[in-house]
Amino acid sequence: MSLVSTAVGLIITISIATTCAAATICVEDFDYYPHYDFQTPPGRGYAAELFELFRITSGIDIRIVPLPVKRLQNTPYCVLIYPDNPQWHVARGSDINLTFSQQVTGIIGATVVRTGQANLTLSKLKTIAIVRGFTPDHLLTVQPEYKFKLIETKDAAAALMMLLKNRVDAADVEWHVAEYQLALAGFAGAVKIGQQLPISSVGFHLSSKHNPELIREFNLFLLEHAEQVTMLKSKFNLKTIEQLKQLPDTVTN
Repeated sequence: MSLVSTAVGLIITISIATTCAAATICVEDFDYYPHYDFQTPPGRGYAAELFELFRITSGIDIRIVPLPVKRLQNTPYCVLIYPDNPQWHVARGSDINLTFSQQVTGIIGATVVRTGQANLTLSKLKTIAIVRGFTPDHLLTVQPEYKFKLIETKDAAAALMMLLKNRVDAADVEWHVAEYQLALAGFAGAVKIGQQLPISSVGFHLSSKHNPELIREFNLFLLEHAEQVTMLKSKFNLKTIEQLKQLPDTVTN
């Protein structure tokens, strides 16, 4: 999953009043559950509950407002951005005059295959489904050598269904999103992360150009409420690549 496209496709922005007494969280109308789904405010998923916990502990009056992604980029009152990552700005060649928070969570861009084929190698893949708007850099770097074709789909669910219907050899989908979508469709456990296939991890941060003091407050919140944050991640079964490697059933069979 591309760092650049993730920045474009998954941006959530937060506008904070000068007094920091109120905050309007402008979010893209996008379902990225269990990380977040703000299509119906106040939203659901890890980020939604994390922001609610931040609201309760900080006393900031937070309001969720979903917007099209194009309106988030240049809206003056969107002074805080989530998710963000300094590498996205480097990739775009833009000036990084921003303050970034500590990592809030991370996503896992996984190349998944049908259960029973976890040992497939890139040389055996002819087609890989990807979600339109997400450029998988970890695949593009090896595509010239292995010559596989990338097939665009409208969303993660469509990419996974193409895989299960044997229309492609693999799919590039964020692992937690894949697990949720498969369970929702009644196909839990139908895919595995390819042991020999590319995988990437991208950190999600808050960033701000004009409100570094709020970033500091948010960092303090993450530190002081680390146990509750960890419990939230467990609630939504969010794991790191290292944690997934300790779960053989995720990447084998």
